Amino acid sequence: MVRLARAEPHTVPEDAPFALVDLAGSRGVVITAVNASAAREGIAPGMALTDARAALPSLRVRPGDRSEDARVLFKLGQWAGRYGPSRGHDQEDGFWADVTGVAHLYGGEEGLMGDLIDRLDDLGIPACAALADTYGAAFALARFGIPDRPGWRIVAPGETRAALERQPVDALRLDDDCAVLLKRLGLRRIGDLYPIPRISLAHRFASNDVAQRVLSRLDQALGRAAEPLIPFFARAPFIARRTFPEPLISSQPLEGVIDELCDELASALKDKDMGTRALLLRYYRADGTAGVTGTRMRAYSNDGAHFTMLLSPKLEKIDAGFGIDLVSIEATQVGPLKGTQPGFAEEGAAAYDPGPLIDALSNRLGEKAVCVLAAHASHVPERSQTRIAAVRSAAGAAPASAARGKPPSHLSSHDAAPWSHGQGQGPRRPPFLLERPEPIDVVAEVPDGPPARFVWRRVERRVARAQGPQRIAPEWWRLIGVPGARPARIRDYYKIEDEGGAAYWVFRHGLFGGAQEENAQEAVPPRWFLHGLFC
Repeated sequence: MVRLARAEPHTVPEDAPFALVDLAGSRGVVITAVNASAAREGIAPGMALTDARAALPSLRVRPGDRSEDARVLFKLGQWAGRYGPSRGHDQEDGFWADVTGVAHLYGGEEGLMGDLIDRLDDLGIPACAALADTYGAAFALARFGIPDRPGWRIVAPGETRAALERQPVDALRLDDDCAVLLKRLGLRRIGDLYPIPRISLAHRFASNDVAQRVLSRLDQALGRAAEPLIPFFARAPFIARRTFPEPLISSQPLEGVIDELCDELASALKDKDMGTRALLLRYYRADGTAGVTGTRMRAYSNDGAHFTMLLSPKLEKIDAGFGIDLVSIEATQVGPLKGTQPGFAEEGAAAYDPGPLIDALSNRLGEKAVCVLAAHASHVPERSQTRIAAVRSAAGAAPASAARGKPPSHLSSHDAAPWSHGQGQGPRRPPFLLERPEPIDVVAEVPDGPPARFVWRRVERRVARAQGPQRIAPEWWRLIGVPGARPARIRDYYKIEDEGGAAYWVFRHGLFGGAQEENAQEAVPPRWFLHGLFC
């Protein structure tokens, strides 16, 4: 109802009963939200529309939009990141946040709750909030223990049992059948369940499942049983936060704060011998909006100066809006950091690590602009390798060692490349391949033999030595179903060396008498190409 009133101010009347309905409910058309006027007439969410119309014929209704409600609630949950890194849905009209370790940023729990309710009220959202030891207790008190909106309540540690004593049993998040059965048994308040022995309470229900649900919810609310919660986002294992007494109206003052937060985050990682491959910088504005930016790294790192170097260029693009009053840096993709032992000899002590340079270039130019070569499953030379982002080559997938239970290693200049050159079977291939094979004019002593001399880029070269051929069959299956595709042809590769000592990798595309071999209609003479250069 609040979302609709904010989006379409004249749609929700203030002096006439109005309700939103769910047309796709399992129990028919059911009311999902009401305005204050309808609530005063006894109309409540969960009622069937037929019953509500019978009690109040003047009730005006409109279909609700659950998908839009969920989208706005998710956006509100993102905004609530200023009160805790872990937060999630609370039914269809609320959210929860774990404020552990955050209250001191607001001067205490009372300051945090007051700030939360005041900000929501400024956004036009009259909310109720409760702070308690357990999620079940906070749910019960926020929805049933606060008479007026907006409002908030804090339960001191150890006082959860007393705070829940006078709340209705509906606050235990029971289904309607359980709540009605408890009331028929005279158990209308949560405190009525306290003096009854658990065995006696279970015997009052005809079904053991109903008894277990009641006992489970009671134990969760009182902290006797754990309750897993599903957050909007996976919580970062390492996070550094900072609030500002006065909102920052520009991003320039953030530079010093980011430097301090990076050092704080790096120190926390070092204490655990951990590193991170990705950083998220979240900033929250005074008008309730939030933004996020970040960076990725090729290797695990816990260097605060390196973090600052990568995040500083991002500050130029931050829009402070009406002012930034909270900023946080989260370390994601965290893993063990493998140390390296430098050599004792002076000449071998400093091994160059290109990781920081790769990170800086990728951060400035974009991840797709800095690439490395990776192996591709093809025996055709120009398709046997592919380009991937240098950062993603390390951070995009776990290495094979991690899949076997071993911690991933720190990737640096002395780590293994995506594949090692020369370890495969067959003759050694050249380290430099042309982007496309270039045609050459060849004179051979015999038709099927290696070149005796050839012309490449208008320069004639005489061949002193030749090695080969290495035959590579075509990938004929790639041409199946391709209209107008030419028949695949065999390649015979030669390594040749000219009189000046330069070495080349050339191939003959096709065979003499190829019409019989490739089932072509007429013979196509083979052609020669230069494909690579040897050092």
